[in-house]
This record gives sequence, structure tokens and C-alpha cells, in this order.
Amino acid sequence: MEIRRVKVPTALVWAKPVQPQTLTQALLAGQVAPWLAQLSLVDQEQLADQQAVVTEVLFNDQVVLDQIQDGWAHVFVQRQTNRLSRRGYPGWLPLSQLTDADQELAYPTTTVRLVQPATVFTTTDQQIRLTLPMGTILTTTGQDSDRIQVVTPLGSGSIAAQAAHLTIAGGDDGARLLALSRQLLGTPYLWGGLTPQGVDCSGLAYSVHRTLGYRIPRDAQDQFTAGYPIAPEALRPGDLIFFATDHGTGHVHHVGLYAGQGQMLHAPRPGQTVAQTPLTTAPFAAEYAGARRFWQ
Repeated sequence: MEIRRVKVPTALVWAKPVQPQTLTQALLAGQVAPWLAQLSLVDQEQLADQQAVVTEVLFNDQVVLDQIQDGWAHVFVQRQTNRLSRRGYPGWLPLSQLTDADQELAYPTTTVRLVQPATVFTTTDQQIRLTLPMGTILTTTGQDSDRIQVVTPLGSGSIAAQAAHLTIAGGDDGARLLALSRQLLGTPYLWGGLTPQGVDCSGLAYSVHRTLGYRIPRDAQDQFTAGYPIAPEALRPGDLIFFATDHGTGHVHHVGLYAGQGQMLHAPRPGQTVAQTPLTTAPFAAEYAGARRFWQ
């Protein structure tokens, strides 16, 4: 089993290799936002309808390399559990976005999770190298009051200590999940997206849980199946609430985070942005399927 790491800030994982003209230079460099911004609403809807993008992987994430074909790598994303494969979420991404190998460090290390929407990674000579999204997990080798030293697929460097500090007074992890989600208010919808550059409904749920260290499935149906059931009267901020076809009894197609007072925070659909919405808004009340909790 060959392991590689992602060496761009965000890499789209595709259902199958796409035409070269689809891969703009910004997209190949891991800059999803400018690519998404130039897509028409029709293009965005087609991405969702065709499920062309299946998920994303973030800088320093490990993937299992399955095969290489014409400059594309078929991989399994290890951190993203799903019902499709025990090895991780399957899909394709450009081989150029992966390292040539994965080298384990020979000395003890810890990891840090970035909790701010965007964090600058600076090389050892203080040159800005990349801007990394919330949820990125980095290997640390030291820390002082201002900077955290990290080692990455692009070499050693540092990030601001504040990048790993979520400011929220009191509360529990449910409240922290909601606080992280609020940082993504206004983020454009992107089918398969996981970051402040673009996110879908289950990607929002997955991303904020990942950022707090909770490992949950990537997709809404799997999240619904895996979570601890919560009765409507026991809902607390940070719980996941699900919606399904056939008046809430069929296939789960949407998920949001309960925000308290009959509201949810969610990524609605292509052309819209992450927003807070009353649960009484059509069609949600008629499609409520249940709630799940992972944080307690």
C-alpha cells in the first residue's frame, strides 16, 4: 500500500478524470475560490447533479494511492469514512497535487488543527508559502507564544499560534462546533466542498467536526446512520439535523447544524451561501428525518 500526501491547500477529488481545460492553473494550485467564482449557476448545478466532484482533501492529508492513469491518481482518502470503501473515500485527483512519497518522521511529534478560516504558512526564512483552510492538520515540532513550528510536504516552517486557538468563552463542544460553523457564514456552496472556499451541506458538518478532532463520516446518509440519535426535545446547538425524501422516511439528502431557537446553520444549494435558516422554512419541516450527535 503506497501512501502519498496532498501538497496543495485544497484538492478537488473527482468521480473520474476530467478534461484538461477544466483544470485551471488556480485549481491545480489548490485555489478553489477563483475557479468556483467564474462558474455560472448552470455549471454549479451540473457539478451537483452529475456529482462530478465527490469530496476534497486538504494540505498534508494522507491518501492511499491505488493507480496512476494519464497524469491522474486514483486514491482513497483515509480520513473520510464512507460506505463505498473501507480504505477511505475513493476518487481521482491530478497526480501533480500529491507528493512523490510519504516519509514518517523518526522523532516524536504532535499535530495541530487550524481553526481559523485561513492561515498563512511561512517557511523557515519567513517567506509566505501557502494560505491553508480551516480543518488543515499539521505536524508540529515546537511552539512559542507567537508561532507554531510545523513540518509539511513542502518543508519546515511555522504558522501563527492563534491559528490553532478557537476563542469561545465557556460552553461545550456543541457550542464550539456551532462557533466554527458561524465562521463559514457566507461561504459559497460547492458540491463536494469542505472548506471556506466552497462547501456542501455534509462537508460543512464533516469539516467542523474534523476541526475539533471528531472523526465522522463524509456524507449525510452515512452521518445519519453513524451518529447518536437525539429526540427533537433534546436538541442542543451543534447537533446535526437531517432531512430525507418521502416526508422524512426515505433517503437522507440534507444536513445542517442545530443553532438553537428553532434555527439551523447549513449550506443550502448551488448559487447560495452558508446561512442560518428557521426549521419551519419549506421544505424542511415536512422532510425532517431526525437528529444525531457526535460531540458528547
